[in-house]
Amino acid sequence: MTPSAPVRVAPVRIGLVGAGLIARQHLLAMARVPGLVAAGISSRTKSKAGELAAEFSIPLVADTPEELAAQVDALMVLVPPQTMAPMALRLLPLGRPLFLEKPVGLGAAEAEAVARAAREAGTPNMVGFNRRHYGVFAKGLEIIRSHGRLLAVHIEGSERMAVVRGLNRFSEEVVRGWLFANATHTIDLLRHFGGEPEEVHALCASLREPLGDQFAACLRFPGGTLGSYVANWHSPGGWGVVLKGEGVSVEFRPLETGRVTFADGGTQTLEPDAEESGIKAGFAGQLRAFEALVRTGRLAPPSQDLDGALATMRLAERLAARPIPLA
Repeated sequence: MTPSAPVRVAPVRIGLVGAGLIARQHLLAMARVPGLVAAGISSRTKSKAGELAAEFSIPLVADTPEELAAQVDALMVLVPPQTMAPMALRLLPLGRPLFLEKPVGLGAAEAEAVARAAREAGTPNMVGFNRRHYGVFAKGLEIIRSHGRLLAVHIEGSERMAVVRGLNRFSEEVVRGWLFANATHTIDLLRHFGGEPEEVHALCASLREPLGDQFAACLRFPGGTLGSYVANWHSPGGWGVVLKGEGVSVEFRPLETGRVTFADGGTQTLEPDAEESGIKAGFAGQLRAFEALVRTGRLAPPSQDLDGALATMRLAERLAARPIPLA
């Protein structure tokens, strides 16, 4: 018998809403995911959409997101933080699967309204917490679990507010909501590694930022795993993760690489996957997850949807409860 030819699956046609820097990063990553193709783009500034379309050979530049939605299989919403929630509410009723960059709003109330609208519309959705798709994180967790239980999760989420304000790239509204606009990247890692916290004890102070800029918290996760979160936004530092297991520790600092230390003193380095070279880490993995969502209607871990993103926003609110002004 002559073997049958492999079945060719048509790529998912993606429409991009937004033509800023993050859209370009997603397009670079999409070139690594054969199951997706950028079929169209729309932006408030049509000239910017045209420039990206020319650079990445995107055939359609639509006048409106609604026009774009009618000609693609799914949408990626890549607009600025202050316009994400209104755009999501505008597009959810169209029924096209949505990928939304974080944050979906500058507070839990906005995120809750969007999550509720998604449930009412029944629209498949995914929120882009790309660090959940870091290959080094998966490798580190596998090593921890091969030795026993995950005992503790320690996260440092210091933001560089002097740099953020000096860039003049963000509106004052976004900077004031930086806890949700950016700090949720590291806050979400508490839930990613530990699960939904069963107990949270948090202290917060404010040197300059109204929602707080000094954080210290202790958490308890299912199964007894303990956690901590610290962040000092006006001191030198950055992001880091330490996972503690039975006879093994894994540290990610910077987050894109890992160092394993074993009880006998031996060490091992965890490097990013080759597919992440030249693109933002985690972007290819989350795009593959979005492709699977569009094809099957199911969103597999470690990805999360709007309800998961809302849980992270609510955790951020708990960490920032009642900030004490620093004299």
